[in-house]
Amino acid sequence: MDKVIIITTINPPKEEIYKFAQIPDWKLICVGDTKTPLNWSVENVDYLSPEMQDKLFPTFSKFFPWKMYARKNLGYLYAIKNGAKVIGESDDDMFPDKNYPPDVSLEKKVTTLSGKKFINVYQYFLKNHVENPVWVRGFPLEFIKDQEGIKQKKEKVISPMQNSVQDKDSDFDAIYRFLYNHWLELKPTGNYALGKGSYAPMNTQNTFTHPMAYPLLYLPATSGFHVEDIIRGYIAQRILWEMDAKVVFTYPTAYTSNRNPHNYLDDFKLEVPLFLNTKKLIDILDATSLYKDPLESLLKVYRVLVKEKFFPKEELPIVTAWACEIDDLLNK
Repeated sequence: MDKVIIITTINPPKEEIYKFAQIPDWKLICVGDTKTPLNWSVENVDYLSPEMQDKLFPTFSKFFPWKMYARKNLGYLYAIKNGAKVIGESDDDMFPDKNYPPDVSLEKKVTTLSGKKFINVYQYFLKNHVENPVWVRGFPLEFIKDQEGIKQKKEKVISPMQNSVQDKDSDFDAIYRFLYNHWLELKPTGNYALGKGSYAPMNTQNTFTHPMAYPLLYLPATSGFHVEDIIRGYIAQRILWEMDAKVVFTYPTAYTSNRNPHNYLDDFKLEVPLFLNTKKLIDILDATSLYKDPLESLLKVYRVLVKEKFFPKEELPIVTAWACEIDDLLNK
């Protein structure tokens, strides 16, 4: 199980699942929930039923209520336990494109973007000029028009976490969908990193992680749906700088053309913490001194975020349990 793809699902097997299951040299792991059909099964897919999750990781599993996206953490642990050398992940309404997977080499020559606290990476992948601004879930609204003066330079980077951007019906937030809801046409090329001190939202819809960053896969349990993966991405970007590494945003290799049903007003309610608190999160991360060891840094970040009331105190024992599981698995 050298290379894996992890997807969570509450639906019967969809066409997208079968497509991912056929990717050569990659093993698909699907993480189920109590709403997932009891007879869920696809050839060549490891399905983690609720019963199996409790059996494999009994202590950690108890921390997570059912019907939450953060149960994907159990999939990460299962992949690491089985020796995964690269962990990819997606959603059950994403299709792999013909060029999937992207080049996920740990060392890459990229264009590094710097000069702004928040950089709208998707603008650099647009194939054609778009009249309205384009942004994805997790980009702070107050910085959408603040994108002048960004510097570019070519350099080699270490990138243990990489986000392949999503084409067509991309990962827009509810406000973008209410205002525009235009699908994207993205260029099939490009690799961009962000300079130290600059951030961009990174989701879990088409993301690839190497072992040195496995501790940073943790999805917070108390932040809520539509929020947890974006928070994870911002925390990971900050910690990777201490490891002399960067997130790379790479060309599109997956797309959504038939999303699972959504109510945009309900999505908006879920995403309110991102609209209101992303700048606060970044201010806290920037003010916190961290370490080269990603697990130590992760625990310190969560302790500080709980102290600053960004997370409730219930988050600490859960991320501590994650740290124990990861430490055991990586040091066996």
